Amino acid sequence: MHTPQTLIPSDKLRAILGTVASNLGFEIRLLPLARVKYTAEPEGAATVDIPEFGLQAEIIGPAEQMPQVSRLIRELAVEMGQQENESLSLTREIVDRYEQLAILFEMSERLGRAEDPGARAGAVLETALESVGASGGCLLLSGPGRLLYFLKTETEEERSQLLALAEKAGHLGRASVEERSHIAMPLTVSNRGTIGGLALGPKERGSYRSGDLKLLATLAAYAALFFDSDRLYQDLEALFFGTVRSMVEAIDAKDPRTRGHSERVRKHSLMIAQELGIEGRAAKRLELAALLHDVGKIGLPDSILNNRGDLSPQQWELVRQHPQMGLAIMSPVANIDDILPAIGEHHERYDGQGYPSGKAGEDINLFARIISVADAFDAMTMERTYRPTFTKEQALREVRENSGSQFDPGMAGIFCQKLTAKS
Repeated sequence: MHTPQTLIPSDKLRAILGTVASNLGFEIRLLPLARVKYTAEPEGAATVDIPEFGLQAEIIGPAEQMPQVSRLIRELAVEMGQQENESLSLTREIVDRYEQLAILFEMSERLGRAEDPGARAGAVLETALESVGASGGCLLLSGPGRLLYFLKTETEEERSQLLALAEKAGHLGRASVEERSHIAMPLTVSNRGTIGGLALGPKERGSYRSGDLKLLATLAAYAALFFDSDRLYQDLEALFFGTVRSMVEAIDAKDPRTRGHSERVRKHSLMIAQELGIEGRAAKRLELAALLHDVGKIGLPDSILNNRGDLSPQQWELVRQHPQMGLAIMSPVANIDDILPAIGEHHERYDGQGYPSGKAGEDINLFARIISVADAFDAMTMERTYRPTFTKEQALREVRENSGSQFDPGMAGIFCQKLTAKS
């Protein structure tokens, strides 16, 4: 039987429903959803199907309250299932968009390492071939400084065919697919028109589809910008982070009181990193981790994020899942393995009393230890549903007092010193 894809781990689902049942004087067991229904309820128990998670709940307790408790468990499961569907749909959209951006970012990094026009053409072609699994390709830059570059093409006939397709795309200014075995894209710059063409041979497996066409169109557009401007690396990087920021702002906006939180965490994290001598690519990766540290909150119901009162134990249990939800969302994405620990560990504590894994000291990822301080400080100084708003001075005092327990003392010391100096 197919088990639905979920963001909430089954053990955590058991804990949440178990807490609800226990508070009402009941016991609950979660079992795989039965293929054959009971002809009669087990003695002293009732069963509730939870198809949203591929499970069946067996509830044991006082018979007179059984209908109400069964209904409560079912309603809670339905609500969580609805949130799951919304979260998974948004997750797929984010992953698709991020994978496209990751390919562009990978190309921009290759271009940044390339020292001559041929190497730059090779970087573009290599990225294009890898992104769609093509067997070979050709890149043509027309006009002054004409450049022609082939990659993984073995015969003159193959090269001639690819060159003809690249020239045709450049001349017509539009994409073409030849019998689903060859594909060509124009290299177009908005203020100058078409400056060349990109053509790829057959895919190593299967044929070209609409998704390949869309991906290559995006890649060709930014490749054209690079060849038209030495600033493309910076432009692509700015676009990449701008898109991530837009995505993160949409998440922050689920609770208007947290608007701008991830951007402030990014700035404060960089402030610490500068004192530690973290720079260049490592600093950029820290920025990305800081921006995405709360991405798992897309899996939290709006009823929790916008709750004006105290959170219940069950709601707190859900909130504590957002680092793991973040990992579930971002793990399928290429080229971010190095920042996943920061997303998953930013609520660990230096004394080992944090979550989700109880890591301690320098076993906690360095970026996570940096983000932890920045995140906590910003959380304390903005309106929250479960604590009073702190002034800057009160929040700094809290950071100092929790240095060595909640926070890495080195990171906390740098943060307080730098922020005090700015006052």
